[in-house]
Amino acid sequence: MNAKRIVVVTGAGGDIGRAIAGRFARSGCELALLDRNKALVSPLIEEMRNAGAPEVIAVAADQLDRTSIDRAFAFVADQLGTPDVLVANAGFARFGAFIDISPKDWALHMGINLDGTFHVCQAAARLMAGGKQGGSIIVNSSCLGLEHTDMTGAYNISKAALLMLVRTMAAELGAYRIRANALLPGVIETAMTSEMLGDPQCRSRLLGETPIGRLGRPLDVAEAAHFLASEQAEFITGASLLVDGGQSIYGQPSWYSQDRTTPFEPRWLSAFQSSKV
Repeated sequence: MNAKRIVVVTGAGGDIGRAIAGRFARSGCELALLDRNKALVSPLIEEMRNAGAPEVIAVAADQLDRTSIDRAFAFVADQLGTPDVLVANAGFARFGAFIDISPKDWALHMGINLDGTFHVCQAAARLMAGGKQGGSIIVNSSCLGLEHTDMTGAYNISKAALLMLVRTMAAELGAYRIRANALLPGVIETAMTSEMLGDPQCRSRLLGETPIGRLGRPLDVAEAAHFLASEQAEFITGASLLVDGGQSIYGQPSWYSQDRTTPFEPRWLSAFQSSKV
């Protein structure tokens, strides 16, 4: 990948976002690190510069607020220029059975994962189209966007919708030489999954369903994002790339299952002993 390309990463304060930013930094790209909480990404500026990024800025951007998104992208354009790459990585997840999902939790899943991703993608696409230089948009969806898993319905639905968002962008933005693709990570070892994966029973079961023989690392997702943004992927658009070590061969990894043997009294069974249902 050519140096001096301008890359925007949302949700850059999380483990996967940080890994993605670091991978582009090592390629000499300029970086805009977006996160709802700017305090999470400001400390990364020096780290990314040390990794090879010539310019790095930290920007507050709340995906529930379109004005915040527009302001953030205007700031990026003013400080760095028109983005060449957007990695729409920010997301939200919370366990909940369908019958128990609160309107607030439903709204957060749709507002952050779907609406918010639409907002950042549209803001980036408008800058790219106006700059007439093409670009690459990469959306971090999930392998859980392909099939149902229990207790993650709102998350699954929001992530599934992102796959059609990517196809729509690929179809309509190609005339501007903007490519759009999705990443579908499997189980990745992050702070968010540490409690579940710290349970030996849960880890053993997941490893048994992962042909590669290990769970995912943030760098695995970062390398896939870097590839999709590169010249080597210039004829790839509208695609969904699984980054799951083969877990989806056995169906989607599940954290919960349901015992339905007693009518009207379903009982949730956890894959990890320490969970609270």
